[in-house]
Amino acid sequence: MSIALGSGRVTRAQEFRLRAWLRTPAVAVPGVSGLVAVLVTAVGSWIPSLWGDEAASALSAQRPLPSFLHEVTHVDAVHAMYYAGLHVWVALFGASAFSLRFPSALATGVTVAGVIVLVRLFSRSWRLPLLAGAFAVALPRLNFAGVEARGYAWTAAFATWIVIVAVLALRERVPARVGWAWFAVLCGTGTALNLFVGSLIVVVGCLAAISGRHRSSQLRRWGLSSAVALVLASPVILFGALERHQVAFLAHRAVPPSAWLANQWFGGSGWFAVLGWAMLLVAVLLCAVRRDRALDRGLGLLAVLWAGLPSAFLIGTISTLHNYTPRYLTFTGPAVAVLFALVVDAVFRSWKPAGVAALVLVLGASVPVFVAQRGPFAQNGSDWAQVGAVIAANARPGDQAAFDDVVRSSRRPENAWRLYPADFRNVSVPQLVTPYTQRDGWADKLMTIEDAAAQHRFTAGTVFAVEADFPHEGVLDVGGVPSLESSGYRVVRHWRLHSDLVFELDRDGVDRS
Repeated sequence: MSIALGSGRVTRAQEFRLRAWLRTPAVAVPGVSGLVAVLVTAVGSWIPSLWGDEAASALSAQRPLPSFLHEVTHVDAVHAMYYAGLHVWVALFGASAFSLRFPSALATGVTVAGVIVLVRLFSRSWRLPLLAGAFAVALPRLNFAGVEARGYAWTAAFATWIVIVAVLALRERVPARVGWAWFAVLCGTGTALNLFVGSLIVVVGCLAAISGRHRSSQLRRWGLSSAVALVLASPVILFGALERHQVAFLAHRAVPPSAWLANQWFGGSGWFAVLGWAMLLVAVLLCAVRRDRALDRGLGLLAVLWAGLPSAFLIGTISTLHNYTPRYLTFTGPAVAVLFALVVDAVFRSWKPAGVAALVLVLGASVPVFVAQRGPFAQNGSDWAQVGAVIAANARPGDQAAFDDVVRSSRRPENAWRLYPADFRNVSVPQLVTPYTQRDGWADKLMTIEDAAAQHRFTAGTVFAVEADFPHEGVLDVGGVPSLESSGYRVVRHWRLHSDLVFELDRDGVDRS
């Protein structure tokens, strides 16, 4: 089986066609579409409260450079490349929720532009590329990544352009040395950004093995460039292996089938998941039986390998390697968008009104997920923005804050203090032992409220105690409040938020409101 990726050597005519392809509309359409994708993705991105993983991004990006280098050689080396880029971004544009997340929206734009470029390599019309671009914007997994201050949106962007370069090299649309050199650079960089992107080496190897003409030479070039890519990424691979203990908790976390059936690509929406898997099944069937459209068939097989091989590996090794969370496969999202586009385009060719209906159905199904991903508590139920708002509205200069520390670091409400510092400008935190900038990890070291009270560290007239409230996880601890009451404070007000409780305690027991 071959997928029409191989052709002759690069000729003057081919070089001329490549230059012509690089001119408008071949550049304008992806560029404008990518810009639209950025704007659509960024809408409402500032609304959800920042959460624990984003706290790791924000605080790592704001560390002084020596402190940053110390951190990534002890923890989070696998995110070092993203943190470094965000460090520059934050220095230029600040660390608001919108600013922290906007680079991910930019990555979505790069992904969408790349998807259109990729599909255009296989299609003579613009309808199929534009459909793929639209579905890349709408796909819940890619959309979620675009509103999160993590590096996953960039894994999709790198993966898309890695595949583009690989297709150009395999089809010999560019000189072999140029194409495979770019593959090595992009694949090495993408793997350094996220180790799982390196699985595209296997995907491209499969394409090279079935590419038709010049198979042996293509495999040699693929092998050499893949080796170079792994060498480029080797520092991150090494440190990632040494820091493997960071994700050891995954071995104790059950992975229900809904994680990969509904969450992996479809945002946890049961309705979208049913629709999505039905479309993927139809896409696979189309790739298998439609032999009259070699270009589309080649694109479909490429997308199936891209989406299927990394997913099969991570899902198949859940019980042994414990390396699975849905976000790790964000880089396969563009392939799913391409498969959706192939199905809807086939419907368009059969009967245009049905094609319009299919397009509206898929995009319409994505709207509720899009809206939900921009709710105030969309990011892991975090309500730290609301915690900060309560403190900002009620605290006065000289007040103090106390934070619950019985939950895991990604849930600890003390992160609200670091992520929304302007809201806490009137309060100090007497529990602080070691600031995060002086530690190996990204979080501060705080003593418990009980220990701080025993050491008489709470001296202000008013203390605001923030306690995590996760009864659905069996976590509801207000032990710090009794310790403050034993020190002479009395609760005068409290606020029950989405995931946290805020108590105002005064020494004289008088409500200042």
